[in-house]
Amino acid sequence: MQSSSMTMLKLGRQTQLVQLRSMATIKEKVGEVIEKAGKAFTDTGKVGKKFNPDHPDGTAGKEADKQGGALKKDGAIGKQFTKEGAIGGTAQKAGEKAEGLGKKMEGEEKAKK
Repeated sequence: MQSSSMTMLKLGRQTQLVQLRSMATIKEKVGEVIEKAGKAFTDTGKVGKKFNPDHPDGTAGKEADKQGGALKKDGAIGKQFTKEGAIGGTAQKAGEKAEGLGKKMEGEEKAKK
């Protein structure tokens, strides 16, 4: 017959295992969210594509391109919003970095399983 302290010890270890598994699942889910958020800001993501005049959903980019002059995609202002430009390039790099970090977090947790 086991003592009550032995039973509590076993239950404590099981609880710790459940908590560790929950933390791994949370970390994996956080990784997914970071990946999706990062992807949204790339030139083909939900946010970034709106500024891309060459994308079918690039409403902001097409409107600016239509206005012409400095706002055209190759104009002084418009070119800053391309993925090679200062503004668009910064968003692209940040998005790619966040997407990569999210994938890394997910991968680390999936590899542990």
